[in-house]
Amino acid sequence: MAVIQAGGMYLTPSDERPHDDLPTTQLWRTIDGFEALDDAASILIYYRKRHPEQFSQDDTDHLIHQGNQARKVIRKLHTMVPSDDLIMTTDSYGPDLMAEYATNAAIIVTTSFAMGILACYYEPFIKTGKDRRKRMFRDFQAAYLDVRDECLSRMEGHEYLIKELSSAHRAMQKVLKDL
Repeated sequence: MAVIQAGGMYLTPSDERPHDDLPTTQLWRTIDGFEALDDAASILIYYRKRHPEQFSQDDTDHLIHQGNQARKVIRKLHTMVPSDDLIMTTDSYGPDLMAEYATNAAIIVTTSFAMGILACYYEPFIKTGKDRRKRMFRDFQAAYLDVRDECLSRMEGHEYLIKELSSAHRAMQKVLKDL
């Protein structure tokens, strides 16, 4: 349930945090969702360590590694995104693009981490029948997959744009250097 509640923090609007039109609102909601997922993963890892006979150590190690990698990316995204004031007052689309890129990247990382947690939960609880909410589990797993795929598609567009901007920037730097 913690994974589902964490997803609700950033996949659906919340009354707890007012929905505003600030450029980084979705990013901060996603980071809050990631932190809730990180807590859920810690509980699952703790449970797995207390009952090692029920779990594969490789799966546990993989979840720990995935969480560490996700934390690094989320921290990087948190520090790179400009403030809402800068985004809204700058007469440029650059800060908007940075916020959009950071938000999509955070959603991809957070959603992938959630799917990793669900995968670790599946074997010992859903597959064995200890948790009988298989349909709900599958529905939420599918929702996470849909969101991740949508953001991956957007990221492809960002990659193309960044590549083209980098190429144009290098050409411009060369021209300026020669002047």
